Amino acid sequence: MLAFCFIAHQVLFADASGKHPLVPALYVFGDSTVDPGNNNHLNTIAQGIRWPYGIDLNNVRGRHTNGKNVADFFATYLGLPMPPPFLNLSDSERSQIKTGINYGSGACGILNTIRVGECLSLAQQVKYFTITRMKDLPKALKTQKKVREHLAKSIYFFSIGLNDYHPDVNNNITSKFSSTSFANHLLDEITKHIKVH
Repeated sequence: MLAFCFIAHQVLFADASGKHPLVPALYVFGDSTVDPGNNNHLNTIAQGIRWPYGIDLNNVRGRHTNGKNVADFFATYLGLPMPPPFLNLSDSERSQIKTGINYGSGACGILNTIRVGECLSLAQQVKYFTITRMKDLPKALKTQKKVREHLAKSIYFFSIGLNDYHPDVNNNITSKFSSTSFANHLLDEITKHIKVH
């Protein structure tokens, strides 16, 4: 699994009160390790809707865990609320959120061909982030200067790549590469998505 965290400034200590978050927002991209319920809106078996998913999080369904996922813990550490799933939000709700959104989708990979049923590919997750950046944040923050400052100080967390190596999901694509060249191929692909935005 590849996990990346892009931080525009140094993170030292969280304010225990939660009143002063360390950063303005956390934007999350990835697979089932961070999916908070986006897949519940898609035609896929990779949904976190069955028991025991959510039993330690007030029975909130959608995460592929019994409680919080790694992105939720990270948000809490930063003094932020857990980023909501993009697909759970209406247009109106999205234009009010300033603390981050989670675009993660279970059973997807870095490569667009990696999937089990419907999922939000990394490319689609980045497209949804572009909607957030170009349409929703300007409504929430009112000026382009504030949007630029907000984005520059925010954290972008990527947790993805496990399914790219999974033989039941990747259609033996790894057999076309050496292990090092496949890892480099994945890094090249994820870098394309990061550099675009």
